[in-house]
Amino acid sequence: MPIMSPQDKRALATRFKKDLDHDVTATLYTVRSAALLVVPGRECATCADAHQLMDELAELSPRLSVEPVDFYIDAQIAQQHGVDRIPCIDLHLKGQDQPHVRFYGVPSGYEFLTLVEDIVTLSRGVSPLSTPTRKVLRKLEKDVRIQVFVTPG
Repeated sequence: MPIMSPQDKRALATRFKKDLDHDVTATLYTVRSAALLVVPGRECATCADAHQLMDELAELSPRLSVEPVDFYIDAQIAQQHGVDRIPCIDLHLKGQDQPHVRFYGVPSGYEFLTLVEDIVTLSRGVSPLSTPTRKVLRKLEKDVRIQVFVTPG
């Protein structure tokens, strides 16, 4: 059963066709269970939903691709990128290894809109931040990690 409605898919396909300038890759860290076999301690209640959502999004534009990584089988890759829980979606420009935006969990509701806007923003390559904010950020001498936590309430 699809996650997105046909109307939403049409609207997003139109938006992506108009607004995506560069290719964006979503590296999707999940666990792929073989049929019904689940190894105890490696359950992931939302991984299948995250995978389906990202696959549906990628079908809407040739500028968006999904690269699945199994968190347990490819543990070294996950560790190299600092991924410590699943599902995890790392958005970055294609060909660039460094993720720019990371989502943990399944982006649904308002988080889904944030995911779409982040895909468009990355593809355009232009920061939506104001000029004064960008000037201040350029003065930073060390990398900064910003975390935003969202709850349904």
